[in-house]
Amino acid sequence: MTSIPTAADFSAALATHQTKAMAALPGRTNHLPTGVLVPLVWAPDPVCIATVRAATLRQHASEVCFPGGRPDEGDADLAHTALREAQEELGIEGARLLGELSSVPLYTSDYRLMPFVAEVPACELVINPDEVAAVLRWRLAEVLTSTHIDAIPWTHEGARSLSPVFEHGAHVMFGATAHTFYELLVVAAPLFDLEPPPLKSGRFSWGDFIPALREP
Repeated sequence: MTSIPTAADFSAALATHQTKAMAALPGRTNHLPTGVLVPLVWAPDPVCIATVRAATLRQHASEVCFPGGRPDEGDADLAHTALREAQEELGIEGARLLGELSSVPLYTSDYRLMPFVAEVPACELVINPDEVAAVLRWRLAEVLTSTHIDAIPWTHEGARSLSPVFEHGAHVMFGATAHTFYELLVVAAPLFDLEPPPLKSGRFSWGDFIPALREP
């Protein structure tokens, strides 16, 4: 890595990045928007923060995700929702929005991620145990120099593609959250003078993560 990209570099890259709204998945409406924050902390180079949801939560328990949730009545917009949820889940204060990523539907519910990338201060997080079981950190420079990213083949609207998977110790990020993280890597790669690691299938199947899709 010749130089460390700054928050301003990410903001400029996101400003020109073409986002899209992925269509609803089969059997879903995905009409429920959720504002999620994709937090970046410079320590000293950018590190992306994700969480493991508490096992006691009614939906998406124990899954790896970004802090976020459905909007409250007092939220001005989904960006405000994402910032509020990050404060409630992780005690993040003083986050500065850098830009948006694509809208991604969830397979296991009718929710839809509306992700906002933000620079967050390098400070100790205050975890809300009712919502968060663990905090995970991915150093972008390290992920971007991977030989490949594991992925699962899937077909959507007649097009066959690959859905990325990211391991972190005993935890695995998959589905909509992993799509969001991979999109962040696509945006970040040129800032590091790198190419995004290619997606490679073979190690995982959907049945590894979604019991209903396991073969009998």
